[in-house]
Amino acid sequence: MSAGRRLEPTEISAHEYMSLMQRWISDKIDDVKLFPTDPSTVSFAPNASYVSATVLSVPESEDWVGRRSGFPKEFASTCRTIFLQMFRVYAHLYWSHLVDPFYHLNLEKQLNSCFSHFILTATSLDLLCAEDLKPVQQLVDLWAANGTFPPGSKAYSLAHVQSGEQLMQCGLEV
Repeated sequence: MSAGRRLEPTEISAHEYMSLMQRWISDKIDDVKLFPTDPSTVSFAPNASYVSATVLSVPESEDWVGRRSGFPKEFASTCRTIFLQMFRVYAHLYWSHLVDPFYHLNLEKQLNSCFSHFILTATSLDLLCAEDLKPVQQLVDLWAANGTFPPGSKAYSLAHVQSGEQLMQCGLEV
C-alpha cells in the first residue's frame, strides 16, 4: 500500500488491508459530525425555517450536498473515498478469490448480486467513475451486455457493450 509520494509504500496483506479499511469506514460512519444523527437538525421540507433563514441566504459557491441537513462540506468526498475503498475490496475478491472460495462454495451468484448492486448505486450517485472501474471493466462490459445493468443506468453507459457481447459469445459467464 502507498501513503503518497513522499512516503515509502508499505506492503500489507489483503486481510490486514480489509481490517484497517473496515475500521476506518466504521469510524467515519460513527462520526456524528460527518454523519449527523440528530433528527432536529434535519431539514428536508422546502419551507423549513432552516432553509429560508440559512440555505437561501448562502451563496451557491458556499452550498454543498447535504448542507441543508447538517452534513459537513467534506461529506461527499468522504463518501466517495469510502466507496473507493469498498470497491478495492470487491476488485480483490474477483481477482484473487472468485474461483476459490466463491465458485467452489457455489457463492458466485451472491457475490455478483452484491457487487452489481454496489456498482449500480455507486455510479448513479457519481461515487465511482469510469477510471475507477478499469480493474473490473470486462465484468462491467459483460453485465451491460447480458442485461444485469439496465440500458438507462449510469453503469451501462460506462460499459463497452460490444466487448461484453464478444465475451458472451466466447461462453464467458460470471
